[in-house]
Order: sequence, then C-alpha cells, then structure tokens
Amino acid sequence: MIMDKDFREFHYNVLGAKSKFVGDLILCGDAIITSEIEGSIEIRDEGKLVLERGSYIRGKIKAIDLEIFGKVEGDIECSGLVSIRSSAEVSGTIRSGKLVIYPGAMVEMKAISQNSDL
Repeated sequence: MIMDKDFREFHYNVLGAKSKFVGDLILCGDAIITSEIEGSIEIRDEGKLVLERGSYIRGKIKAIDLEIFGKVEGDIECSGLVSIRSSAEVSGTIRSGKLVIYPGAMVEMKAISQNSDL
C-alpha cells in the first residue's frame, strides 16, 4: 500500500500516447514519453528519460541518461548514456558521455565527445 507521504516523494513522469505538448518541459525524476512534443525537454536531478515508440520530439533534450525508441529531431545533451534503439529515428547533434546505436536505427547526427569543446 502506498502511503500519502510516499506518493508525495514519488518522482516519476508519464506522458501518454495521443497527447501533444507545445513548449518547454522541465521534469524531475524518471520519465517515459509516448507523446508528441514541440519544445525542449530537461530532466533535472537524477532520472532517465525514455522516449517510447510513437513518441516524436522536435527540440533540444537535456538529461543524464536517454533511451530512444521513437523519433527525435533536435540536439541531445546527456552526461551519461544515450541508447538509440532499432526502432528509433534521430537527427541532430548528440553530446554524451557514452553512445550506443543499435542495428536498424536511422541516425543522421554530428556526435561530440564529452571532452570536446564546441
């Protein structure tokens, strides 16, 4: 049973399918997105961002860890791991600590290592 105190300290975000957001999102904690978003997404604090199949993001993404199954058009900045899964379509600049691209993913990018200066 979830106590009221536990629920108030719960940091998890879910943005479901068939929803569209226009504007910048600032989220805390883990997030799963299946929506269409026009604007930037920033994950503050510790948290992983997962862009599920059916998601479409047009804008900048800033997070620690990112896993992409959907479509992204824009720049990505992550201090940790960016995983681009086989169902993903990504175009833009990617700055990350680690980058994994799975076979079948469609990627058009400029990759920048974490130690590089722009």
